[in-house]
Amino acid sequence: MKNRWQYFVALIFVLLLVGEILWYSPIESLKGGSFDILDVVHQSEGETGTTNITYRFEANLPLDAKVVVTPVEEIPHDLPVFVFYDTDYPTVYTDWILSAVLLGYLQAELYLRDYSSGVSFANASELEDIMSTNKSAIVVMASGGFPSCVFSKETNLVKPWIESGGVLVWLGDYIGWYVLEKGMKKEQITYNMSQNFQTNGSTELGLEGFFDYYPPESAPKVGNYSSSLSDVLDTTYDFIQYAPLVRMVEGTGGVVLGKIGGEDQFNLRSSISMVPVGTGKIIIFGFFLMPSLAWDGPQLVAWDVAQILCSGVLQMNPGSAPWQRSYNLAHAETKTDVSNLSADSNVVGFVILEYTTEQSDGVLFYRRFIGT
Repeated sequence: MKNRWQYFVALIFVLLLVGEILWYSPIESLKGGSFDILDVVHQSEGETGTTNITYRFEANLPLDAKVVVTPVEEIPHDLPVFVFYDTDYPTVYTDWILSAVLLGYLQAELYLRDYSSGVSFANASELEDIMSTNKSAIVVMASGGFPSCVFSKETNLVKPWIESGGVLVWLGDYIGWYVLEKGMKKEQITYNMSQNFQTNGSTELGLEGFFDYYPPESAPKVGNYSSSLSDVLDTTYDFIQYAPLVRMVEGTGGVVLGKIGGEDQFNLRSSISMVPVGTGKIIIFGFFLMPSLAWDGPQLVAWDVAQILCSGVLQMNPGSAPWQRSYNLAHAETKTDVSNLSADSNVVGFVILEYTTEQSDGVLFYRRFIGT
């Protein structure tokens, strides 16, 4: 049975590879034009300063595009990305095949944004090595539970790794609830297994008080309106059933990146939240990786993760919001514009991300860091 499963996964990889080839090959023909930085002017005014960035679009096809400029307080680096995948462990309310599909889409989305580090699978042993050595990396956990070799009542490699600068992207039940053993079967998993941390799991990860533990059937399901950064990045994930409370995210220096919903103002939840833990971050999606979010869950999650990793919000200066402007360019139109930003002395530069929306006829992505 295990060999049959491995053959099935190998077939999926072949199909993903063919899909990527078919995706990349028409990009040149669909390329919507060009985007260039023409000039950057910095002016200092005591403790603050202003930066004017002049840029130009040249559209070959009709373009619906957006330019986002994010002030950052540290120089961004493209860390290697690992998607946890290990069929020796069970998944919780999701399936390994969805993690495999997520990897393929994430590779494509980061390729478009000129992300310079690789995206690959990591099994439990490799995950243990990453976390025990405090390797600087981004780990995407979409399986719904931690393997016991990195997180259990005897071992916690996850929190020290994040505190040292790791970035964890989580999709699933309340983070830290499930602890899974090698060789377990999916049908053996229960909500109250003795090895589970249950509500203490989030505390063990530095997130005490972040969650309002409703029974699953009565928890709010979907965020109804966009946060400011969701509008900036066009993030689409909107499930909030296992999402953290907005007041806790923002009260601890975190940021809301997704949709917001809930029963009342005090108990609002965010579908995507980024919370600092030490020098690292936890990015929490408010539900499991599902086969359908609108029409393709892994694809939409991959878009959101790529936007977050490439926009500069990981290094964002909390006192300076991103600048944005949207464009609807006609065929053969040329457009020159200027972004004007103020920044305090903690800002070391700006991340410029230009991207085309799903409604655009052409494809055009651009990303660059400009130091102050």
